[in-house]
Amino acid sequence: MLGNEVKYFIKDVIRNPRSGLDWVGTRVAYALRWKKVPFLPVAIDIEPNNTCNFKCTHCQVTYWDKKPAYFNSEIFVKVLKQIPNLMKVKLQGMGEPLLNKQLIPMLQAGEQQGVRMHFHTNGSISDPIKANQLAQLDRTHITYSIDGATAGTFTQMRPGSRFNQIVENIQMLMSKRRSGSNLLVSAWTVVTQKNVHELPQIIQLAKKLGLDFIAIQPYLTSWGKEDMESHTNDIQVTTASDTFASQLATAKATATDAGIDLIVNEYSRFCRDKPCAWAWKSAFIAANGDVVPCCVVADSDVVKMGNVFEQDFKEIWNSSAYQELREQIINHDLPEYCKNCYVDP
Repeated sequence: MLGNEVKYFIKDVIRNPRSGLDWVGTRVAYALRWKKVPFLPVAIDIEPNNTCNFKCTHCQVTYWDKKPAYFNSEIFVKVLKQIPNLMKVKLQGMGEPLLNKQLIPMLQAGEQQGVRMHFHTNGSISDPIKANQLAQLDRTHITYSIDGATAGTFTQMRPGSRFNQIVENIQMLMSKRRSGSNLLVSAWTVVTQKNVHELPQIIQLAKKLGLDFIAIQPYLTSWGKEDMESHTNDIQVTTASDTFASQLATAKATATDAGIDLIVNEYSRFCRDKPCAWAWKSAFIAANGDVVPCCVVADSDVVKMGNVFEQDFKEIWNSSAYQELREQIINHDLPEYCKNCYVDP
């Protein structure tokens, strides 16, 4: 996987040398802790919609009461022009992206701009036409949330889901993917106490479906909200436990035997000496145009830096609000919504 990332990075810089300058510049700005960053991000998250058809207990969308908001391809292209040297866009937020009928046109528009696209989906929405359109993409990474190997466990993790239908939808896409295509298709598993016992079987399922790799996330976030902790803490898996260690060891052996790459996303919390880099390197744009500092908060009711429908992203990026946030991070005077990600808040 790392080799592919390097390959794509080199291609992106050759295509647009300025993107390489911005990539270096944002990292220098972070390393030197500049409050004002004279370079724009080369990777960003854009939320296509804030609606979902599932009621996952660990997700903040289940509990919020927001007005439904949707991007369309015309708005999306306008936002891309505000950040002209992008290498990668994760067209993902707190909703299910395929509920947005403009998702595929937006993915196509991003590819036409030379941007590598990525989105996560719960896999519930598909038909032969959508599957064929997705299969034709060539600079896109699709990640399916697979949080169980059986219908019972999957439904516990993803209330409202139909496990067999999701498996069939993934199979439909994989059957249409062209030989030699650059379309990347992977799985993502959020590991909790509800599904840790099925971790090896989930690896086997990902292999059976023909996915390129699987990544697991053995932790939950409370989205920077104290009131979400009651929904996440009780099901949080203890990574130091014998149960998790045993299941992870078996999962790794299973992946090796099956010949599928397994990526374990360790939860490395930030600290005073190694602060979060989001405020220097990237941002999250909500479906209503609001700019939020990161995808872990992903809610402009918590913090809003500006709105790309009302002003240019470049102005927002070095606004007084952004400079104040960077100063707070530099001084380790963290806002409440940041503290959940730090070991020494």
